[in-house]
Amino acid sequence: MRAIKYLELELTRPITVLIGENGAGKSTILECLELLRKAAEPNFMTQFYAQHRGMAGLLRKGENFLMLGVTIKDDEGALPPVFYDFALRLLSGGTHVAGETLAVLAVDHARAPLAVLERSFGTGEVFDERAHGRVAIPSNAIKHDQLLISSFGNLPPHPAITRVLNALRGIEVHLPFDTTASWAARAYQLTRSGRSSTMLLPAERLDLLGYNLANAWSELKNGPSALWEEALGLVRLGLGEHIDSVVLRADPGGGQVALALTVTGLNEPILATDLSDGQLTWLAFIALTRLNQGRSLLAIDEPELHLHPALLGRVMSMLTNLPGGAPVVVCTHSDRVLELLDDPAAAVRVCSLSSGRAEVSRLDAETLPRWLEQFGDLGQLRAAGYLPRVVAPPPPAKADDEPVG
Repeated sequence: MRAIKYLELELTRPITVLIGENGAGKSTILECLELLRKAAEPNFMTQFYAQHRGMAGLLRKGENFLMLGVTIKDDEGALPPVFYDFALRLLSGGTHVAGETLAVLAVDHARAPLAVLERSFGTGEVFDERAHGRVAIPSNAIKHDQLLISSFGNLPPHPAITRVLNALRGIEVHLPFDTTASWAARAYQLTRSGRSSTMLLPAERLDLLGYNLANAWSELKNGPSALWEEALGLVRLGLGEHIDSVVLRADPGGGQVALALTVTGLNEPILATDLSDGQLTWLAFIALTRLNQGRSLLAIDEPELHLHPALLGRVMSMLTNLPGGAPVVVCTHSDRVLELLDDPAAAVRVCSLSSGRAEVSRLDAETLPRWLEQFGDLGQLRAAGYLPRVVAPPPPAKADDEPVG
C-alpha cells in the first residue's frame, strides 16, 4: 500500500507514537486502520472506491494486490488470539477479493490454528459450530466485490466471526479536527465544520473531523451525571474556571443547534463560531475521549495542531489514561509529544523511507537511556538531530515471494 511493501505493527499499551519524515507511511497506516474498520461493513467496496479511490489511490507502484490483516488478543487471557486478513487484487474487470482468512490461534502454539473462514476467488469454507465442522459456502454467496466477514447476519456460524466484527467496528480513526473559521467557510461555501450548526441527533462517538461536535456534547450532557461533571471539569481545566457550562443554542434558522460556552460575567453565550481553534479542539478532544468507551482502538493524526503546549500535555494525559483502556496510536511531528512519554523506548516507532520503501523501527532500549541522560527527554534529543543514533536496526525485510499477513 503506497510506500509500504510489508509492515507488521505491534501496538503498545497504552500508546504507540509514530514519528518520522513526511511521506514515510504514517498517514497510510491510519488509512489502513480505517479500511480495517470498514471491512466489517457490508458496503465495504463502495466506500473503498468512493472514499479511498480504490486501487488507483492505494496500490504501491508495480503491485497488483494489497493485503490487510489484524491479530486480536484478549486482555484477560480468557480467549485465544484471533487472526483475520483479506487480500484484494487488481484484475482487468476491476478490484476482486482474492482471499480472506479467519483463524483462531492456539495460546500455547502447540496446536495448529483453527481455520474458521477460508476463501479464495470463487470458493470458500466456514467452520460451523452447529454442524461441528467445516462446510462449503455456496458459490452464489461468494461475490468478487464483497468480503464474507460481514455477510453472515446476526448469527454467524462461529463466535470468532462476531469477535472479529466487534473489534473491527470498534476501531476509531481521527484526523485533525475541522476548525475552519466561519468567515473562511462562507468565503468558499463550505457547508460543514466543527463550528457549524447541526441537526440534533444521537451521537455514540465523535465523527471524523469533529463534524458532530454539538451532538457529541448533547450526548455527554444527557448522559450519566458523573460523566457530565467529569467532562465539564475537563473544560474548566483547559479553558479556565470562568467557564460555567457547555450549552446548545437553537439556530435562529430553525431545526438545528449550535455549540456554545457560557462564561461568568457574560450575558450571552460564546458560540462555537467565535471560539478559537484551540478552544474548539480542546472541546473536541474531551468529547472524543469521553464517548465510545467500548472502542477497540483509537488512532489520531497530529493531536498537537492548534493546541497550546499546556493543553497538548493534558490531551496526551487523557489519551494515555483513556476510559475503557483501548490502545491508542498517535501520528505526530511534535517534539513536545515525545517529551510527554513516560516510556519512549516502548511507545515510539520511527517511520522512515529507504529506497522508496517505508520502514518502521523501534528505539534501542539499551542505547536510549545513555542519550537521555545528556538531553533529558526524547523530544530534545530529536530536535538536536540525534534520533538516528538511538533507532534500533529494522527487522529483516520480507522476501517478495513470502506471504504477508
